[in-house]
Amino acid sequence: MADSERERILIVDDEPMVCIMLSRLLTEEGFPNFHAHSAKVALQLLGENDFALMLLDVQMPEMSGIELQKMVHLKYPELAVIMVSAETDHEVIYGALERGAFGYVVKPIDPLEVLVNIKNALRRRELEIDNRAYQMELEHLVYERTSELEKAYQDLKSSQERTIQQEKLAAIGQLAAGVAHEINNPTGYISSNLGTLLKYSKKLIDFINTQTDVCATGDDTEEKLSALKELRKKFKIDFIADDIKDLIDESLEGTERIKKIVQGLKNFSRKDENEAVMANINDCLENTLNIIWNELKYKSTVSKDFGELPELKCYPQQLSQVFMNLLVNAAHAIETRGEINLKTSHQNGIIVIAISDSGSGISEESLGKIFEPFFTTKPVGQGTGLGLSIVKEIVEKHHGTIEVTSEVGKGTCFTIIIPVSDPSAE
Repeated sequence: MADSERERILIVDDEPMVCIMLSRLLTEEGFPNFHAHSAKVALQLLGENDFALMLLDVQMPEMSGIELQKMVHLKYPELAVIMVSAETDHEVIYGALERGAFGYVVKPIDPLEVLVNIKNALRRRELEIDNRAYQMELEHLVYERTSELEKAYQDLKSSQERTIQQEKLAAIGQLAAGVAHEINNPTGYISSNLGTLLKYSKKLIDFINTQTDVCATGDDTEEKLSALKELRKKFKIDFIADDIKDLIDESLEGTERIKKIVQGLKNFSRKDENEAVMANINDCLENTLNIIWNELKYKSTVSKDFGELPELKCYPQQLSQVFMNLLVNAAHAIETRGEINLKTSHQNGIIVIAISDSGSGISEESLGKIFEPFFTTKPVGQGTGLGLSIVKEIVEKHHGTIEVTSEVGKGTCFTIIIPVSDPSAE
C-alpha cells in the first residue's frame, strides 16, 4: 500500500511471542505498530493514539477478543479489525465478520496471509472513509439544494400572494368610481338632512326661548297664549317634531350603508392572514355585493337564493375576490338590462356556489382558455387577463373546483365546489 508508513497498527494478543512475530513482520513492511497483551491495555492505547487497524486475538483472559471487537466497533467505527485466532469454528468466524471484522486469520500465522489481509483491510477502510465523506458531502449538498428549493418555493408563494393582492387592488381601482358613487349617495342626503335639522333646531330654540320668557314672567294671559300658538304654527313645530325622526332614521340608515361599504372595502383590500379562519360563504357574498353594488344595480336584477351553510375554514378575503371577479364579469357581459342569480347550497360535506347571468355568453373557442393567465376577451387596457386564472388558483387553494357552462346569447354560469373539510388533512 502506498504511503503505508502513516498507517499505525495495534497488535492485541495474550501470547508475547505472537506479538513479537507480528511486530517484526509489520516493521519490515514499514507499518508503525504497538502491541498489547490484554483488552485493558488495548483500550488504553486506543484512547492515546490514532490507529488505522487492529490485529485482535479471539481467545484472551478477562475480556475476549469478541467482546473487545464489539466495544471497538461502537467507539472507533473507522478502525479496521482483523481477527487472529486458532479458533476454526465457522460460527465464530462468521460471527466476527458479521460484527464488522475486515478479515480472519487462522493460527499458525502465515505471514503472507497476514500482509494480504492487512493491505486489503486498509484499502477497504480507506474506501469506506472516502464513501462516508462522500455521503456526508452528498447529504450536505442535498440539504443545501433542499434549502434552495424551500426558499424558491417561499419566493414563489410570496410572488403568488403579491399577484393576488395586486389584482385585488387593481379590481378595487376599477370599481373606485362606483364605490365613490355608492358612498356619495348616502353622504349627500345625510348632509342635506343635517342642513334641515340645523334650520329646525334654530326654530325650536326660538320657540323654546319665547316659551321660557312667558313662563318666567308668570304672564299666562289669553293674549300671550294666543301669541305662542301663532308662533308654534308659524315655526311648524308639529311638523318639525314628526319630521325630525324621519330625518334621523334616514341619516342613520345612510351612515350604516357607508359603514358597510367601508368595512367591506377594508376587509376585501387587506391581505389574508397566513392561517385560514372560520367564515361563512354567504357572508363573503353579501360583503362583496356591498362593495360592487353600484356596478350591478344599473345593469341587472340580482336575486339571491342562499342555503343554510356551515362555517368553512378558508381565506375569506380571497374568496371575496373570487366572487367579485365573477360578479363584475357577469355585469360586464350584460349589455342593457339582465339578471344575475346567486345560489348557495350544502350537501354531504360539499358547499356549492353558483353565479349565473343572462349576458352575452362565452364562445366555445374562448371557453377552454378563460382560466389561462393573460387571456381576455376585453379590449386592450380594460383587463389584466389574470382575473379568472387567479379565481381558479384561489378555488384550488381551498381544495375546490370551478366549472363553467355558457351559451352565446343566453348567458353563463360558474359553479364553485368546495369541500367543508380539507381532503389533504384527511
